[in-house]
Amino acid sequence: MRRQHGFVLPLALWILAAVAIAAGVFAERMMAALDLARLSQQRVQSLIDMSSTRAEILFRLGTTPMSVYGLGPAPGQAIALDDRPYRGEGQDLLRLQDDRGLLNLNLAGEDSLHRLLGALGVPYPRRNRLIDTFNDYIDEDDFKRLNGAEARDYDAAGLTRPRNEKLVTPYDPINILGWRDFPQLWQNGGLPELAVTGTSVGLNPNTAPWQVLITLPGMTEETAKRIITLRRQTPIRLVDQVAAMIGVPAVNLMMQVITLPSDGIRLTQTAPGQAWALRYNISLTPNGERVPWRMDYHYKIESPYPDVPLESVPRLPEKSTLPANSGTPLSPF
Repeated sequence: MRRQHGFVLPLALWILAAVAIAAGVFAERMMAALDLARLSQQRVQSLIDMSSTRAEILFRLGTTPMSVYGLGPAPGQAIALDDRPYRGEGQDLLRLQDDRGLLNLNLAGEDSLHRLLGALGVPYPRRNRLIDTFNDYIDEDDFKRLNGAEARDYDAAGLTRPRNEKLVTPYDPINILGWRDFPQLWQNGGLPELAVTGTSVGLNPNTAPWQVLITLPGMTEETAKRIITLRRQTPIRLVDQVAAMIGVPAVNLMMQVITLPSDGIRLTQTAPGQAWALRYNISLTPNGERVPWRMDYHYKIESPYPDVPLESVPRLPEKSTLPANSGTPLSPF
């Protein structure tokens, strides 16, 4: 009997220990499951908020006039189109960027591409090769430029052959031979943050970042950053103002500088705690048969923006449409 009691007690203790371990593992898994459920709920709510905000922005794009202040007719009422953040529905953040404040890769000249690559940190001797491979990638012929690349070069490198047509998105250049070799073009947003592939022409000094402003002839980094500081107080209305700051005749900037937004807008949406962002490129079509806008393309990207305290971000201004009896047609142009 004493031997039996001595055996049962350790067995009972082992059983209790096993039950305790199993209960601990079960509790840990339950906590992990609850955390995943909370994250899933947060993600779903973020998507709902983003959808509501996107609908609000599309409504405003179709009903609100553009001005030098942005989307809206007056200061304080307009949404800025220089990629600054606003609070949307719930906890999401949105940014609107005028396409004319970006460099149109399909229309940019070699000088503009040269300056943009320099602003992104590409060494001077390497830029000509990138520009030649870029032009070979988008032109329709198979003639190879001096530093360019055509189908055979892509085959030798194990890359997909070029389509020999215009770019579809600003992320397409990563497929061009040699462009992937420069990480500074892709870090923290890089080139896709500064470029567009739509139909916008000219450059808007009221919405362009300094890296794009510097693509204008005669522009320096110092002058470009001064323009950004000044436009926060008073928008630029005339080409002459930009010409005077650069120190060139205004005629040199004709058709290159347009101080009003284009008909293309980039919408970027992010949510706190998310490492990704949703991006939409929208073209306004005021004469469209169904809706006054068209979604050209959209995609999910790694968020190129640093986290900002939500309470420091302003909410969208109140809606400001033209009065119904004003007699002025609602046009974004």
